[in-house]
Amino acid sequence: MARGLLMLALAVAVVAVLNVLQTAFVGSPRSTPTRQLSSRDQSKVCRFPGDKRLKDRWTSVGKTGKLTDAMRLVAAAKVRAAQAGVEKARPFSDELLSMIKGLVKKLKGSGLEADLPMLRVPDKVNNVGILVITAQRGLCGAYNAFVMKKLKARVGDLNEQGIVPKLFIVGKKGVSGLRTRLNVEKFNYTEEFWPMPDTITAKESTAIAETIENYFLAGEVDKIEICYSRFINLISNEPAIRTLLPLSATGMEDPEDETFKLTTEDGKLKVEKEKVKAAKAKEIEADVIFDQPPQILLNSMLPLYLNSQLLSLLYDAQASELSSRMNAMKTATDNAKEIQKKLLLAYNKKRQAAITAEICEISSAANAIAASDAKGEAGPSLGVMDNEESVAEDFAKELAGDDVPEMPVSYDQALDFETRQDLIASKK
Repeated sequence: MARGLLMLALAVAVVAVLNVLQTAFVGSPRSTPTRQLSSRDQSKVCRFPGDKRLKDRWTSVGKTGKLTDAMRLVAAAKVRAAQAGVEKARPFSDELLSMIKGLVKKLKGSGLEADLPMLRVPDKVNNVGILVITAQRGLCGAYNAFVMKKLKARVGDLNEQGIVPKLFIVGKKGVSGLRTRLNVEKFNYTEEFWPMPDTITAKESTAIAETIENYFLAGEVDKIEICYSRFINLISNEPAIRTLLPLSATGMEDPEDETFKLTTEDGKLKVEKEKVKAAKAKEIEADVIFDQPPQILLNSMLPLYLNSQLLSLLYDAQASELSSRMNAMKTATDNAKEIQKKLLLAYNKKRQAAITAEICEISSAANAIAASDAKGEAGPSLGVMDNEESVAEDFAKELAGDDVPEMPVSYDQALDFETRQDLIASKK
């Protein structure tokens, strides 16, 4: 009985190992079983000696890497859209600034600031408003954190001067940052909020410009500042504070004003930046007759200039956000690939160890049988008339409690037995 059990176990083990060796490693086209199993069967049946949780995690990390890479490409496409928006808005802004400079030059020395409230500088600043531009959503690295850190430092400086600033927020992350990052500083949130649009247009910038202009002209604030992230290149951006109102009659252009252009070089994204020359004052002849007083013309041009400036700053902030998102998604994609390599290595090591263990068990069993045969401790060898069917039949009879011969029948004995059975049958 012991001999039959040992041989049956050895045959089952050999078949299992052959099936395992025919299974490919993770990632190969033969890793899928030929017979489709239901989800219930797959949770109970081990198809190969590997860790199913490792394989599932390897697959999950690969899908996450594809998702983050797609988000990186989407951000790159949106950077190009921001670039196109800056290029379209630049001619109007330059022409408007040139005309404003020409009118200011013509009216120089005539007490211009008294008739234009947007140019009026107060003797003492008691109230300050800060427009904060943040992202509408996360997954853009430390972009929002850097903007809020810059805002926190500015609010702290104003608090030391005894000023409690009024805040205007663009982007949902700015509202949530007020509760988490400005929980110590004193500020007054005006509840003026605008979502950061995916596609920036003059409509959004006009709504923001009109609101802060009304606060300034109504005397609720003496100064309007903007806290945003200035775009430098695809790798870095810098949080900055700029004054929006009051406007300066002499130096309206930003000394660091520049345009960017997203291009490709050797299959990689590259940013080309170009310094923008200051707009020259338009020459207005002395005999020019104005249909309306120049002060009224300037008073209608300044809001347009404020709107164009704000539109340019929104594009700059969006480019900074998208470049941060590109870097964050690229880092996430690279990390996913690295984790996949480590998981694949661990999976294959564990699988190979299981296969090696099974082969060792089979070899040990074969050596044990050979040693026992040499010592005569095992039962006799199979008879010449035995085969898989006869052994299985004898084994089943033994399990059922029937008697089976202890010694295998020789060929001659089996032949004599069959001859006697034939003679008995013929006599009947």
